[in-house]
Amino acid sequence: MANSKPIDNTEAEVTEVKTDTPAEVKVAEAKAQAAIVRKEQERKNLATFYLNEKKVPVTVSPFYAPYLGRVVPVLVNGIRVDIPADGRTYQINETHAGEIIAKIRRIDELIARQKRASNVSDNFESNIGELQI
Repeated sequence: MANSKPIDNTEAEVTEVKTDTPAEVKVAEAKAQAAIVRKEQERKNLATFYLNEKKVPVTVSPFYAPYLGRVVPVLVNGIRVDIPADGRTYQINETHAGEIIAKIRRIDELIARQKRASNVSDNFESNIGELQI
């Protein structure tokens, strides 16, 4: 350790913290408030878009309640739609319906994989990699 230098902390740099003037604070607050209003208007426009979108029938069977809950929440771009898993048919917009149908398909695939894996008598292979679960 011939080239190492000792650490000298005696001359630590002191940085000055600049405080904003009241006028600068008011300008920053006004800009932040304008941004909030703009974002809220975008959210309302998006909600209106989904309300005006074509409605499609969707049914969530009570069979899926253990996986999705008694009420299935679907959130798309910050807009939430709740559909009860009670077996009744509800009319909802296409975007949210597509998400619900995708959730149901994933659960169906999961159940099918579990059934294939639990069928022990058929889950044998004579060669390594022969079995596709």
